[in-house]
Amino acid sequence: IIYYGFKHKTSGMPLLVLGLNWSWEFIFAFLGAPIVPAGSMLDLTAQTGVQRIVNAIWFLFDCAILYLKFKYGRDEFKASMPNAPDKLFYPELIFILFCSFCAVMFSVNEWGDHNGVYAAYLQNIFISSLFIPMLYRKGSGAGQSMWIAITKCLGTTAPGFMGVMIREYGCNWSIFVDFEFMPLMKFLIEACLVFDIVYIVCLYRMLKYHDHVNPWTRKPLPGYVMSEDGIVAI
Repeated sequence: IIYYGFKHKTSGMPLLVLGLNWSWEFIFAFLGAPIVPAGSMLDLTAQTGVQRIVNAIWFLFDCAILYLKFKYGRDEFKASMPNAPDKLFYPELIFILFCSFCAVMFSVNEWGDHNGVYAAYLQNIFISSLFIPMLYRKGSGAGQSMWIAITKCLGTTAPGFMGVMIREYGCNWSIFVDFEFMPLMKFLIEACLVFDIVYIVCLYRMLKYHDHVNPWTRKPLPGYVMSEDGIVAI
């Protein structure tokens, strides 16, 4: 997303998705002892030191994507709210970031979800679903690639089935398929998977039939060439 964002001069992540991602990574990287007082309201993460380091690295990636949103996100803002004045662009960004941070922080605090499992998968519903309308608001595959779509799907599905259901809760497959066992978590995981698969299909069709490029290589399809105005028919 960072690579294609700079290459295509666009923002490759929906604003609410970015706000939730940025907030989750920050909270579970930094809001825990010894950075904040142990036992305080801000002592939220119970994750391991190694996992917190990984979260901090992802937080830096999110900061780069946030920079792209501030720099290139105005076109998406105008597409989603065509009659809104331009001066609302930055206040909207800041307000969504603030609300996203509060939503993640308060949910972790109120539910005692100090490994961030439910917070992660509740926000993953937005992450997986909002890429689809973003694609059609842009009207092209700019800032996206099939590899982004596929790795996003794998990165959401794998921790869900392997980490949450098996490692964290120690269930086997016979328990996993029992409807009464953690129905909300299973719904979140499965719904995210459906949205991710739909997005993969939509992006493939957008790249091939609208942008007229090979979805895997982004090279022009037969009968089309690259010009200063983009991909045009021969």
